[in-house]
Amino acid sequence: MLMICLGLVDTPEEKNKLERLYEQYRGLMFHVAREILKDEGLAEDAVQEALIKLAKNLKKINEKECHKTKHFIVIIVESASKDIYRKEKKNMTVSWEEIEENYHFPLRERVEELSELTGVDRAILSLPATYRQIFRMKYKWGYSNKEIGEILGIRQSALRQRIARGKIILKDILDEMEVQT
Repeated sequence: MLMICLGLVDTPEEKNKLERLYEQYRGLMFHVAREILKDEGLAEDAVQEALIKLAKNLKKINEKECHKTKHFIVIIVESASKDIYRKEKKNMTVSWEEIEENYHFPLRERVEELSELTGVDRAILSLPATYRQIFRMKYKWGYSNKEIGEILGIRQSALRQRIARGKIILKDILDEMEVQT
């Protein structure tokens, strides 16, 4: 699986970086994919798709920021798993909404424990996964709409719509948080 993806990078440094990322996050990647897809073979496909996306976006990953890298990898694996889920939807009996409701996002609790979170960060964490991923990539990590669309495999028009809807939901969450304090 990794060998195919190593062919997508040019330099030995990039190959080494991809190998280190895979070794460090392999377990997490498979865990996230299995939680969503409930199938070992499909989970392997999702991890391979995620590795291909990582290889194409390797220059954007700074290993020193391991929390950012970890979140980025989880987002990519979730996106690849969703894509596979949609392709396999005809053979599955569970809806995506049920999976999203029951899927335990592995990093949410850890991030919420961090004391440096602002009210906006907490509000973003309470967004549905579809919006949360985009907001973190765009507003926290500075990715452009084009980069986010390529990474998540969605059209620019769909991305703009999700951002607009997410802002409405985020505003409601922030208003609610102010009422509670």
